[in-house]
Amino acid sequence: MTADVRGSTAATVGRIRRLDDGGRAAVRRAVQVTVAACLGFYPLQYVVGDPTTAVYALFTAVALGGLSDVQGAPSTRTWTYLAAVAIGAVLITAGTLAAVSTAVAAAGMLVVGFTVAYAGVGGPRVAGVANGLQLFYVLPCFPPFAPDTLDQRLVGLLVGGLLLTLADRLVWPAAAPRPHGERLLEAADAVAAYAMALRPVLQSPAAAIGPELAARRAALDAVARLRLSDIPPAQRPLGPGIRDRALLAASAATRVAAGRLADLADLLTDSQRTRHPGTADLVAASGDAFAALAAALRAGSPSPIATTGVDGALERYVAERGRRLANQAGTPANLRAGLAGMAVAESARTAVLAGGGFLRAPAPDPATTPQQLWFLHARPAELVWQRVRANLTPRSVYLQNAVRLAVGLAAARVVAGVLDLSHGFWVLLATLSLMRTSAVADRAVFLRGFVGTVGGALVAAGLLALVGPDVDVLAWALPLVMMVGFVAGPLFGVAAGQACFTVVVALLFAQVAPANWRLAEVRLADVVVGGLVGALIGAAVWPRGGGGEVRRAAAAGLHAGARVIRDTVMRLTGGVSSGTPPDLNRLAAFFDQAYVQFRTEPSGDPGPDWLIVLSVVHRLADYSSVLQARHAGGPYPPMDAAGALEGAAGEVSADYATAAAAIAVGDPPPARAGAALSRRLDDSGTPTLSGAQDATLRIVDGWSWLHALADDLDRLERALGPASVTAPQARR
Repeated sequence: MTADVRGSTAATVGRIRRLDDGGRAAVRRAVQVTVAACLGFYPLQYVVGDPTTAVYALFTAVALGGLSDVQGAPSTRTWTYLAAVAIGAVLITAGTLAAVSTAVAAAGMLVVGFTVAYAGVGGPRVAGVANGLQLFYVLPCFPPFAPDTLDQRLVGLLVGGLLLTLADRLVWPAAAPRPHGERLLEAADAVAAYAMALRPVLQSPAAAIGPELAARRAALDAVARLRLSDIPPAQRPLGPGIRDRALLAASAATRVAAGRLADLADLLTDSQRTRHPGTADLVAASGDAFAALAAALRAGSPSPIATTGVDGALERYVAERGRRLANQAGTPANLRAGLAGMAVAESARTAVLAGGGFLRAPAPDPATTPQQLWFLHARPAELVWQRVRANLTPRSVYLQNAVRLAVGLAAARVVAGVLDLSHGFWVLLATLSLMRTSAVADRAVFLRGFVGTVGGALVAAGLLALVGPDVDVLAWALPLVMMVGFVAGPLFGVAAGQACFTVVVALLFAQVAPANWRLAEVRLADVVVGGLVGALIGAAVWPRGGGGEVRRAAAAGLHAGARVIRDTVMRLTGGVSSGTPPDLNRLAAFFDQAYVQFRTEPSGDPGPDWLIVLSVVHRLADYSSVLQARHAGGPYPPMDAAGALEGAAGEVSADYATAAAAIAVGDPPPARAGAALSRRLDDSGTPTLSGAQDATLRIVDGWSWLHALADDLDRLERALGPASVTAPQARR
């Protein structure tokens, strides 16, 4: 018992000490919400004598301040709050009119719940206020049906929204978070430094490798900070606009460049310490491109960033490489190094062009724009529609979450209406606040929420029984309890948050209408009903959440990648494709979304390293498009060389399809498949090459790519080996 108490006390002290980061933000938000809510509620309730307007003013502050996550620069937060108030006016109007019957209200809840939740595809800023917007429909859609009070409700919305906006700017205002562009700037600087450190090692076998190793560590650490999973959700650049897409593309290209530089160093500095002047010049030009990107980001200039240096270096390197390989295959290490060197340069070019899009520079020439940067030439409305349409599939976690929440809220509204529950909106509020993206998370949260609500109900019942009709005591106690309540949830978890919020709503409604200790009993019953509805719907609608979808997305991405391998090589050799290739970039985007959600869900074991699988799928998608763009049109290689490459591609494709099938059913990929594939490719070598330079480069690039794919198959085995794979049946 003593050890348990000490452990609990230590945990509590640890949480309090964390006020330097998330805890401080929670306290700040609690203060702002409490100030805005009380400044709206007390004058309207006790001076104006309008309880309807007072309640809506308070709940507006709670919805947008307590149930929402609004971050960004001060001006961004202000515009987000004002836009939410405008949308809230529409939702309050719809909810007020829908309160005419349970059927109408539930149908409206289904539509509103889905629309608001699915709007999260518009990026973190929209997703951050989604829960608050849901409350604007939930609150007025219950009896009494009183359309004559709509004006009072809208006034309360306006008052609460404006007060929260002012509190956000004037009461302990939060500083602007660190922009993601700064992370890109640091990564571009580090990659440029790494390229400069690697250049002398490639130029001279006698060069010291110490500086290269130090620069490598710095670069890989810097690009690791670009991972979305390591960035707070509200700050991730996931909007459909050009700037967010460009920032993501530039970050991805920078990460690829750092990884390829490391691969290049391993291939040519460890086993073969010889001079590689052409590769050294290409690496140097890539470093200059990243340095130019960093300088532009530092200056914030919307001027186009020149790519002439890296374009010229890449053109010279390709020409020289073609002449050098005209009648010889070269060793596998040299072939793969050539592909890695060009990948670094092409990634640098992509990062520079995408960085220009982020800085609002004029779009580059469409003819020279990489395929993955198509959005630089698209209209804003087209980008939004593309994002909305692309996620209208059961494989999108955005759609899954929207359907799950909408069905849960609609079911809760039906139950509350049929049972004629007093304060029925508490049922939906419990469903909204306790429902999670997987059944495992739902169960854990429901149990903690139930325990917290029981504790809060006991405290509230005791206070109401003790105070009786003395409203003054409740009025004085509400601000303190409210502030503690909004701090308790983020700092101490769901149980503490539900306990404090139960006390808050009891003190609030006891001031609006006569109440006794039975009000706490009603609150407890409503939370139990709402939590149970949410848990049941969560168990019935995509119950495995991101944990289940990430496996499907991985298998789908690798299976599609197997087809893309064949199709890409057929394009290189002039062969006949097997049909329209799958949209691997779209599947990779779904994999991204599923992985980000998976990282937010509880898991009983660490499971596979899905991040490695995700990087393999992205590399496959990105470089297949690079090869197809680089070698568009003829001339094609001789039949014997083409046939050998196609045969090797068939082996690689078959191994990827086998790995995808194993992952889909929860099994590990075949053991040592990547190593065996690498040996077969090494043993077969490349055919004797002759003919046009471009035809030669097609075979060399294709063969080098297949070697890199064999290495990635090894990475899949390490990420998904028997020690890390748990069959789906064991998790159900």
